[in-house]
Amino acid sequence: MNAPIRPAPGIQSTLDILLADIAIRVQLSQPAHDQAVRRYEEISEWIEREGSPLAGMVELFYPQGSTATGTTIASRVTNDEYDLDVVVQVRVPPTWSADDVLDALFNAIRGAVGSPYHKMVRRRPRCVTVSYADMHLDLIPMERRPGTPERESDLFHHKEGSSPSSGRCVVNSFGFAEWFNGKTADAGVFGLTFAERARAYQLALAKADADPVPEQEAASEKSLPVIGLQLMKRWRNVQYQDRTNGRPPSVMMAKFAAERAGETDNLADELLRQATHMRDQFHQAEMNGSLIHVVNPACSQDVLSDRWPANHSDQRQFLADLEEFIRTVQRLRGDHGLDELRRELAALFGEWPASKAVEAFSRQVGEDISKGRNRVQRGTGAIALPGTAGVVSPKHRFYGGGFPQP
Repeated sequence: MNAPIRPAPGIQSTLDILLADIAIRVQLSQPAHDQAVRRYEEISEWIEREGSPLAGMVELFYPQGSTATGTTIASRVTNDEYDLDVVVQVRVPPTWSADDVLDALFNAIRGAVGSPYHKMVRRRPRCVTVSYADMHLDLIPMERRPGTPERESDLFHHKEGSSPSSGRCVVNSFGFAEWFNGKTADAGVFGLTFAERARAYQLALAKADADPVPEQEAASEKSLPVIGLQLMKRWRNVQYQDRTNGRPPSVMMAKFAAERAGETDNLADELLRQATHMRDQFHQAEMNGSLIHVVNPACSQDVLSDRWPANHSDQRQFLADLEEFIRTVQRLRGDHGLDELRRELAALFGEWPASKAVEAFSRQVGEDISKGRNRVQRGTGAIALPGTAGVVSPKHRFYGGGFPQP
């Protein structure tokens, strides 16, 4: 009798397989990554062009937020749009207000009538957004603070219609990304397993589209905390898709995810760890009668909770969401049929990725059974699929790396 295949780290059950495949479907694909890099390079050159309002004032461009930590996911629940953040480090005249800086960046990107970005650009309180058909690129002007840790900067913020002011606050998004990446860097064998599944998915997509199968760049090996965070962000997006109030910022969730990285060895447990840790922090704030206060570990003046939660109602709503998420994932770790798993996972992460993950799983099980490749683990009722765990028989850093670094 064939011995059962050993479980793959982090993918040890039907639930783990489905979670991994949902994560693969909601993160940035290699083609989307490549397109984002091209757009990043093109707009950087455009802002620095001769005649630009910021000509000679730009010192550096670099990614921040999810772009810098490799945790970008589709920002919308019903389509594949994604948002990317880029810092525009400038050195401006000391007499310029935040309003002046944001206006200069807006005009530098918009250009004259007929220029490539003229109808695509929007000025916002802290950034200038360029909207493409499939993505939004947020360009955030900052000015380096001399004599401080690497890339600690002043962030300019000014809401249109308000009185002009200096509008500066201290941030260090680069330092946060370095801290997060250091805490979550160890992908281990799980990273190899996840990258193999991601690569197989991209190849299957190419074949399904009847296009020639392209030469694939290696999918990034991502750690359990990183994949767990991407799933948590997707869950948050689903919960808030029809709400009108603000949602928990990704950078806050990233801090909580990294604080206790390395404590689990499978995806289901990783989700429970992240959700429970967040729940405990928000519960303590509520017990203290205060709004949660979260600070960038790389810069004590950079408050990650400065704009959310706006009030106790926001805080309690998210706390209740976390409690329900924890109960659902704990329940899903038991024995369930695929139909029930699909319904529950669709409620957590959206109908499309959950349904597609379940369809792919069912198809693979059927193919393996028909070809005699399944192996039943004695006494467990589990089927060991090639390259995966023994599973109970049912009753992108960007792919290819981040943006170019200076």
